[in-house]
Amino acid sequence: MKSVYFEKDIPRILITKFAAKCFKPLLYTGLNAVKYNKNLPDPPLPADDWLRVRNIVSGLCGTDVSFFLATTSTNSALEPIPVSNRTYLGHENVGVVVETGKAVTKFKVGDRVTIREYMSGCGNKGIKPRCRYCEEGNYNLCLNYGEPSPYELPDTGAGWSDTFIAPEQQLTKIFDELTDDQAVMVEPACVSIHSVLMDPPASGEKIMVLGCGTIGLGIVQALKIIQPDCQVWVMERMKPKQEFALKLGADHVLTGDPYEAASKATGGSRVYTGMGGNKMFFGGFDRIYDCVGGNWSNHTCLRLLAPRGTLIKVGHHMRGVKFDETPVWWQELKLIGIDAHGMEEWQGRRLYTFDLAQEWIRDGLYTTEGFITHRFPLDDYKKAFRLALQNPPDLIKIVLDCN
Repeated sequence: MKSVYFEKDIPRILITKFAAKCFKPLLYTGLNAVKYNKNLPDPPLPADDWLRVRNIVSGLCGTDVSFFLATTSTNSALEPIPVSNRTYLGHENVGVVVETGKAVTKFKVGDRVTIREYMSGCGNKGIKPRCRYCEEGNYNLCLNYGEPSPYELPDTGAGWSDTFIAPEQQLTKIFDELTDDQAVMVEPACVSIHSVLMDPPASGEKIMVLGCGTIGLGIVQALKIIQPDCQVWVMERMKPKQEFALKLGADHVLTGDPYEAASKATGGSRVYTGMGGNKMFFGGFDRIYDCVGGNWSNHTCLRLLAPRGTLIKVGHHMRGVKFDETPVWWQELKLIGIDAHGMEEWQGRRLYTFDLAQEWIRDGLYTTEGFITHRFPLDDYKKAFRLALQNPPDLIKIVLDCN
């Protein structure tokens, strides 16, 4: 087996952090904490409900970039939680089942599958009985996140591997009607859809989406499917992505000074400016989806919201950030965090996001056309990271061919 993974090696992590801040060429050397091992032994199936998958294609996302830059900080809530020494990259994948354990009931050899449960949870560790969140289908909220698996797990691999092993609970079958290129976009589509269904907007709301990468563009689509009677603004500095957002259903592009533009768009007050360019106004958007994360976006989004408005935190960084919390209590704002996907309520049905996303893609409600802009073979994963960090205007989604 060959696989790309993040090694929990403190000296390498420190070197990677230094390189990310001070000398980026060092990121592409063998000193990076993200490693590519082409000679891992093919692991045995550790239990009868596990199976083996041969990957076809896998996407690159912001989480993979975070590992490549080693952005996790010791002030993050993630830091105290025990983790394995290796974190395998790639969870936006398409693969084919090539071997099944005798207790596997959901899949057969030849089925196309994708990883659903990519974070630590009862299901992908084999912990029984499962906690109440995993039992209800919201594995991302698992109470056993930090607990070890009862099995002695070998190197399992993941999406950025030629093959990998997984318990059947971790995977979802891909609809026959979807192409591989559509299927590799299912997981990011799920994040976008889940972000909107967590707290569906009301008719007539004025909404802003900050950042038009893969997830932000998907949120634009999901908003117009879930609540067509809303107005959507996007804040995105790259013109090709602005144009794509408008094509996908956005109504307006927010340009110029964010405060002046937001006040004008929403019928707010004049913008007040204090010391050091400190700005605030009254009014703003009913709802903002922050797909960027970090100090500036937290600070700015909170000030662009209307009283009792809602900030949906989609973009994130695995480290502590700083921002002015005054608008939270002063304007009685609501803050909603988004972690991947889960069980959804839609038109009287309760189903997992992966099933809903595939239905929407199959039925033409949600398009993936135009999202994949760049491809690399798995062996060229460093070139893929280099392009992701350069972030040219035409870049949306990078995929790695794993065959």
